[in-house]
Amino acid sequence: MPARHLLVAAFSLALAPPTQAQAPSAELAQAAAAYAAKVTASALFVSGRSLDSVMEQEFAPVRPLDAMIRALLEVDVDYEARAVSCRLGVGRATAVFHEGLGCSLVQGEVDPERRRYARPLAPFDLLAARTDAPWPRGDGAAATAQHVDAAALAAALDAAFEEPNPKQPVFTRAVAVVRRGQLVAERYGDGVDAQTPLPGWSMTKSLTNALIGAHVARGAFDVDARPTVSAWREEGDPRAGVRNRHLLAMSAGLRWREDYTDASSDALQMLLFRRDHAAAYAQQPAAAAPGASFQYASGATNLLCRELRSAYVGRRAYWQMPARFFQRLGMHTALIETDPSGTFVGSSYGYASARDWARLGLLYLQDGVMFGDRVLPEGWVARSTSREASPPSEGRYGWHLWLNRDPDGEGPRARRWPTLPRDVFSMDGHEGQYVVVVPSDELVVVRLGCTKDGGFSIARLVEDVRAACR
Repeated sequence: MPARHLLVAAFSLALAPPTQAQAPSAELAQAAAAYAAKVTASALFVSGRSLDSVMEQEFAPVRPLDAMIRALLEVDVDYEARAVSCRLGVGRATAVFHEGLGCSLVQGEVDPERRRYARPLAPFDLLAARTDAPWPRGDGAAATAQHVDAAALAAALDAAFEEPNPKQPVFTRAVAVVRRGQLVAERYGDGVDAQTPLPGWSMTKSLTNALIGAHVARGAFDVDARPTVSAWREEGDPRAGVRNRHLLAMSAGLRWREDYTDASSDALQMLLFRRDHAAAYAQQPAAAAPGASFQYASGATNLLCRELRSAYVGRRAYWQMPARFFQRLGMHTALIETDPSGTFVGSSYGYASARDWARLGLLYLQDGVMFGDRVLPEGWVARSTSREASPPSEGRYGWHLWLNRDPDGEGPRARRWPTLPRDVFSMDGHEGQYVVVVPSDELVVVRLGCTKDGGFSIARLVEDVRAACR
């Protein structure tokens, strides 16, 4: 979510004189405070970053008004309770850390029962043994690969960390490059290392695709089944035709507005105000027939996460599910946070180190196989990245993965990244999070950072890396 835009709007309206706009002013201020609390808590207690780095990067004073906002945003950190409370004008919010499940917003005062409710992961070993074996099985250093121009690759990483415009900082935090199954380069910014879990934002949607695929592989999820939403099964409800595959393709046809500058948008209402994120989407009315149109909707992903929850008896088994999946991939640092109701926020709140995001990319590069173990069903990656996965998106989006296919075959409209191969697909997240998979080059490129307003060129980085790996 673009925090700076949201905070500017909230600040301007929250401090305005009482008028007919007072109600939305309060809502905007509350949204800004909730965003600040959630982001700060996760940065401190999941990523292990400093409060100073959060204020410098997430709340960067890019413009004079931004500097005023940062000065007036009140942040109270309780390190013992692992809680963050924020206040901006009339808006107040608190986020707390739950062992093994990251951070979530709370309603009103911190509820000690909620803290205990989310804690029973301790008996389960979340971290696989770390070794000095070569990556990806272990955590050994990056390898020296054949047919790679080391100097050119280093220059590509240099460019990724450049700060050409102090007024528009890039804040690249981590870059990792995988070539033919080997980690061949990695670099980290200040306060970040190879074990730092960093937010993927909407890259978490692609992680949700993987979790669903793993369930399909063992017969625990059916993409052709109807979601278990009772209201959709009432006679005459146009949503009765929705299937799980429509949710994966963002073509369920429900009305939804994915806007992060308006506190009344469906996406912000879900993430910042609703206890049950899946319900926020399930309650939306139909706007089109299932499969007829593409509408990017984080709510669709969170409904899928609730569908996964129904496959488990008891909340503890469900909460342990991602950790078991991560162990199969050797992803030691990864976790997904839950909403206040305990359902994973698969749309937005996944965290992992650059190395672990690279492991996820490698899983897709290797057709769903890791360490000889078929994690995803045969053909799952091909189906998820085909034009047929989401026809309304015109080749731009598959099943929770972004594509680089020509929108109209060989027609005049250019694909997303014209300079990159047509077989490229990617996991994308807000503020410049990327896992780019280039099957024809046996390449995975990870970039993590905090870049506002799309100020980082992932295409240039991948181009430079490809040139170095030929």
